[in-house]
Amino acid sequence: MIALLGYYGFGNLGDELLLRSCLEMFGRERIIVLSNTPEETSRMFGVEAVNRWSFREVVRAFRQCSALVLGGGGLFQDTTSVKSCAWYWGVVRLAGILGCRVYALGQSVGPLKSSVSRYLAGDALKRCVKLHVRDEVSRALAESLGCSEVLAGRDLVMMLHAERQESPEKYMLVNLRPCRELEYYRNIIAPHVDADSIGAALAEEDVNALEPLGLSRIVRVKTLDDARELWGGASCAVGMRLHFGVLSRMFRTPLALMPYDVKVSEFARTSGVPCIVDKWTSPVMPREVENDAQIDAVCREIISL
Repeated sequence: MIALLGYYGFGNLGDELLLRSCLEMFGRERIIVLSNTPEETSRMFGVEAVNRWSFREVVRAFRQCSALVLGGGGLFQDTTSVKSCAWYWGVVRLAGILGCRVYALGQSVGPLKSSVSRYLAGDALKRCVKLHVRDEVSRALAESLGCSEVLAGRDLVMMLHAERQESPEKYMLVNLRPCRELEYYRNIIAPHVDADSIGAALAEEDVNALEPLGLSRIVRVKTLDDARELWGGASCAVGMRLHFGVLSRMFRTPLALMPYDVKVSEFARTSGVPCIVDKWTSPVMPREVENDAQIDAVCREIISL
């Protein structure tokens, strides 16, 4: 059995898609998910799930498993506080004590502003048998923390197979999320949003961020099927969230991103799309999604345990 840990069960589409990708790679029958809402995760994905906040349930899960997989996302960062680093460090240490080999796939590392965060992240990541990150900035930071043989590839969501479903309706798709620079970015793009533009809220908090734009409607995107339907009519996409960009690339939609975080600017760079920084920049078609053989190799290793 494999224990799977990420920011799962918090209502964020990007993280739920990361979970879905991991389940497709490893198979639902051999996975135990550590989730914020285990009952909902079990119902939505047809998988065994335990409460990530319950020490007893996590210990019981680890005792059944040969490996713990950190399945995508930016787990080790201290944007708000060191608590995230401390919690994930503790789970990694607990898994090791209980005999699980630890792997990390599709990770962003940082930002790490404090020395405590750097120590916790470095100690946890150095304990990983394999460390796979989703951008070169994360690789450089992980190496500066003492990690060796860091693999750099793509976000795990791009492992999903999703065909674009064309719609006769055409519109600009817009995504915003709360952050310090929200008002700044909203003012830049507002003159280019028309009455037909549609908001894509990948988390509940995005709805309030999008409302002042006066969009024709705001769609709360909760599943890959929701995204497939919404992107089917998108003539272009302009947004902030990383996985808004990932979905736009998967669905072959002209894209421009607002880089509130380095993971977004790195994704824009590798995708060949512009970042809106000081002024409006028109969306362009992203590069084709490439294969990531490194993820396949690590998955085969984990499955063989």
